[in-house]
Amino acid sequence: MLTSTRAFYAIMTGQLVSTIGSSMTRFGVGIWVLQETGDTAAYSVLLFFAVLPLGLGSLFAGPLVDRWPRRTVLIVGNAVASLSTLVVAVLFLSDNLEIWHLYIALAVNGVANAFLLPSIDASIPLLVQKEQLGRAAGLTQMIQALEVILGPALAGVLLGVFDLGAIFVVDFVTFGAAVVALMISAIPRPAADETESDGQSLWESFTFGLRYIRERPAFLYLMGFVSITMFIMPGIGYALVTPLVLSFSGEQEAGLVVSAFGIGSLVAGALLTGWGGPARRMDGILVAMALAGLASILAGLRENVWLVGGSMVLIGASFIFMIGLNRVIWQVKASPNVLGRVFSLRVAVGVGAQSLGVLVAGVMADRWFEPLFTEGGALAGSVGDVIGTGEGRGMAFMYILLGLSLWLLTAVSFLVARVRLMEDDLPDYEPPRSPAEEAPDTLESSAAAG
Repeated sequence: MLTSTRAFYAIMTGQLVSTIGSSMTRFGVGIWVLQETGDTAAYSVLLFFAVLPLGLGSLFAGPLVDRWPRRTVLIVGNAVASLSTLVVAVLFLSDNLEIWHLYIALAVNGVANAFLLPSIDASIPLLVQKEQLGRAAGLTQMIQALEVILGPALAGVLLGVFDLGAIFVVDFVTFGAAVVALMISAIPRPAADETESDGQSLWESFTFGLRYIRERPAFLYLMGFVSITMFIMPGIGYALVTPLVLSFSGEQEAGLVVSAFGIGSLVAGALLTGWGGPARRMDGILVAMALAGLASILAGLRENVWLVGGSMVLIGASFIFMIGLNRVIWQVKASPNVLGRVFSLRVAVGVGAQSLGVLVAGVMADRWFEPLFTEGGALAGSVGDVIGTGEGRGMAFMYILLGLSLWLLTAVSFLVARVRLMEDDLPDYEPPRSPAEEAPDTLESSAAAG
């Protein structure tokens, strides 16, 4: 049985293989929906069911993740996710697959991920030394980036040669890799401490997690900061990048620009893996958001695929760097006994903020900003002289405003000492000492008293 760092690497390797398979399936069923219906709205609903259950499921998954053995949670979660894919595969191969079947399968998959994601994040501090958590976070972000880059690409190759059934087969094989890695790895249970009392109900356990965060203002500041940034860029900004590029270029260029975000994510993950991040992680987070703001402004200045693509590389790198450092702060500062609830709440709030950004992005663009840059629009003769007018320039102006918003948020956070120095206000978590560790101190104290 693998333990400690070797178990961490084995589990991460299994998760990498499994997430690429899952990404291939999501891409494949999305293409199937578009080909079968030609309905963009149906595709949008598919994305909705892929995201919302993850956020809602996270609200009740946290207390259970902290209560159950995390290795068991990971194995069962992977099994449930795979079973939903199995049902879809059987329906497809029997020519009985309907779109509503996919909605249910994605909802089940989202709930399974609501258990998987916090279980993995909460298990890492139990497998990796505190000094190596930054590098572990970088490796985790690299896996997510590779999922974005490789999953759709490999699925496209298989769809060009075979059909959706071949992708299902690959997904099952990759699921097996994840389970095997978990079966040969040991994940220790957190050491008992005084964070809460025994015998709590699930509701009491959930509200304890809320109180745990509320009683530590540094956690509240950090959660608020990250949630706002998730609303601004992965929410509004990421939702607008494809229609922005399509307003002046083609589908192939739009696909390359979206891939550029994944490339930036991969680069940042590799950097964080090799370096581990700065000693004061909040400084790294603020610098990353300042760079993301600059990239967002540049993306809106010109109708140029290379400029927008380069901006997406920098935005992807900045946000992955920020997310990784944010994860390490929680892992270092919070008790392992509540990390399941803490990370579940982070997922719920983050997904909620990002989903809200996606929801309002199109409405804001169509109703408010695009009309400002049409012929005779309110800003056509002023800002339009700088960034251009016509289709897509309203979305470009939104990108500039998003960048300025990130700059404002970063500047305020830097000037407010309680935010910038929040890591100093909250000590690192130290596990309780065992009686054997305490015994020498007790003997020395007795000898001194004698």
